[in-house]
Amino acid sequence: MTLQLKEGEYFGKNTLAQEDDAFKFSLQRYEPGFSISEHYHENDYISILTRGTYLEKTKTEQSGIEAGNIIFRPKEYNHSNAFTENGGTCFNIEFKKDWAKTLDFKFRLPAGFKNYKTGLFAPFYTLVHQFVNHQVVPENNTELIYEWLFQINQDIPIAGRQPWIAKVKTILEEELAVFHSLSSLSERIFVHPVYLSGTFKKKTGMTVSEYQLEMKLKNAMHLLLNTQSSITEIGFGNGFFDDAHFIHAFKNKYGVSPYQFRQALKS
Repeated sequence: MTLQLKEGEYFGKNTLAQEDDAFKFSLQRYEPGFSISEHYHENDYISILTRGTYLEKTKTEQSGIEAGNIIFRPKEYNHSNAFTENGGTCFNIEFKKDWAKTLDFKFRLPAGFKNYKTGLFAPFYTLVHQFVNHQVVPENNTELIYEWLFQINQDIPIAGRQPWIAKVKTILEEELAVFHSLSSLSERIFVHPVYLSGTFKKKTGMTVSEYQLEMKLKNAMHLLLNTQSSITEIGFGNGFFDDAHFIHAFKNKYGVSPYQFRQALKS
């Protein structure tokens, strides 16, 4: 008998979970030698093996899954799994039933099972890293998934010139006191958020989130060196919701805290 797993249901032990309007995110841990009988999920989902190896079987074939592989399984895809003696951990991104309605844009998911080899889609590894380290920002989740959707739908036409890119850059460079979401930007420039995300990355080499953070940290550096404003004032003025958020972002970029940076360059 083939088991049906409803939205959000997975075998193994759940260690972390989160969701938004379109997606469910979860981290599942499997004991050594854990076997899963034939089953299917009612929704499409992506599964990234972060640790271990397992064998995946269908009625017609079987394949070995290694750490780092990105697996796409369409809804109602029958399969079974058997983990090796080391067990494993999987990060799952499940597409909710009406996920496409939240985009108001026609994107195709792969028609069948896909096994993308390690390193092929960088956005997912960024998402995994943020998720397991409790650094997830919901808007960033969406943008990273948009980036993947854009990559696998390369027949979406991109015009030679996109004057709206300059407008987005101006907003991100000048309106530093808030973090701008893809949705709010798309409403201001009248471009769909998925198209905005994919085209901005393709034309500038950076995601909207990366560019936005770059501008905030650049301005913060200027203020650290040229004003007497406190660390808290500088962080808040650049849209960071608290000192810890600002210090983490600054240190991640420059290797030192804002205070250490200011002291080192002013000494």
